[in-house]
Amino acid sequence: MKNLIVTIILFFNSFFLLAQPGWNWPENKSEAEEKNVLYTDYLKQQNCEAAVEHLGWLIDNVPNLHVSIYQNGIKIYRCLIDKEDDPIRKNELIEKSLSLFDARHKNFGREAYVKNRKVTFAYTFYRSDKTKYELLYNMFNDAYSLNGNKIGNSNIVAFMDIVRKHKLTSKTISDDEVLNIYDNISKTIEFKIINEPKNEVRLRKYQDNVDKLLTATITVDCNFVENTLGPKLLELTAAPADEIVQTDYETLTPVDITYSDEIVKLAKKIFQLSITGKCTSSEIALEAAKIMFTNEKDFAIAKFIAGREQANKNYESALEYYDGAIDSSDDNVQKSEIYLNKAQLYAVIGNKNKSRNNARRSISLNSKNSDAYKLIGNLYMGSYDDCREGKSRVEDRLVFIAAYNIFKNGGLISQANQAKEQFPSMEEIFNENMEIGESMNTGCWINETVTLNKR
Repeated sequence: MKNLIVTIILFFNSFFLLAQPGWNWPENKSEAEEKNVLYTDYLKQQNCEAAVEHLGWLIDNVPNLHVSIYQNGIKIYRCLIDKEDDPIRKNELIEKSLSLFDARHKNFGREAYVKNRKVTFAYTFYRSDKTKYELLYNMFNDAYSLNGNKIGNSNIVAFMDIVRKHKLTSKTISDDEVLNIYDNISKTIEFKIINEPKNEVRLRKYQDNVDKLLTATITVDCNFVENTLGPKLLELTAAPADEIVQTDYETLTPVDITYSDEIVKLAKKIFQLSITGKCTSSEIALEAAKIMFTNEKDFAIAKFIAGREQANKNYESALEYYDGAIDSSDDNVQKSEIYLNKAQLYAVIGNKNKSRNNARRSISLNSKNSDAYKLIGNLYMGSYDDCREGKSRVEDRLVFIAAYNIFKNGGLISQANQAKEQFPSMEEIFNENMEIGESMNTGCWINETVTLNKR
């Protein structure tokens, strides 16, 4: 009865398989057909012990039969591994599983894809075995060199984890090697974020984990960034003629300089590590950021540089990079933020007119930017001493009415009430023969028409 059932199954499966592409049946295919039917049937029943015997015959006798024998083979061995309690036998099953990946590549190609899957499998079982760290490290390097940015997402953090474990246990990996791998992994994450927007949140968490693994592998602090990587960058940029593509040096400006790929790559590494090591206040981080922005215009980088230059009181440079940030963005909220930064800088310099103009631009791009309203209102409030002529107490206090209007428009009730407290009194208005509700001009640099009111 059993033989009859097998014969019937073989008949229907043979008919189906003959119609499928990719099968390489031997001349005497009856036994191969039987083994293929039996192992797949046992696999469906989760009888992995029975399935592996028939699978083994196929791999030994017809290794190029079909790629599915290797795909299903991994499922069968994974099933056996999970059930096995004896560590020696379990390790034998793991090694046999890894050999299936090699046999698949040998018979059906797709080396990059297969090695990517293989290292994922190996990491699952070897990640806590110190004797396997070097093997895993080499496997990851191999898979990464073949796949590049197409490396599987599950292997991104795993690779950095094995770099950490192998370095700490073997001491055979240099800091530079670790940094190069970290840099490549970070670039891969960057690439995937752009090309896999639906996975952005998860990928950014990967970057956070990779950053943490880096700092757990080598000492990344301000001293390392400034004294190890900083001198390398300064050395590479010491002879501009070697890096500058343009030849008209007399008319060259900083934004015209084109740096070599080597310099840009090192600058990106320095800047990323400066963030990781909380060293963004260093001069080398600023220099690296400038090189990055020269190579590729980026809103966040320009904003960072401008902020640093403003803190260093290099105001002209700060304004230049604020403009660079505006030019690098199509987002009105971001642009509004930068116009406010420019307004605040002009206020520091003492150019109230330009400060107000930029604050107005900020408001025009984002009417909810209350800080821009607040800045203009404070400029008006602070202009009382500069603008008053001492001829009319009412006219001198018109600046507070202008400030009140701005604060109120920005929804700044507390500040508006403070400004109102400085309005002229009813007595002052009466004594100067004026009336509430009449239009008057503040004069001075403010030069706004306001409606006279009392405090």
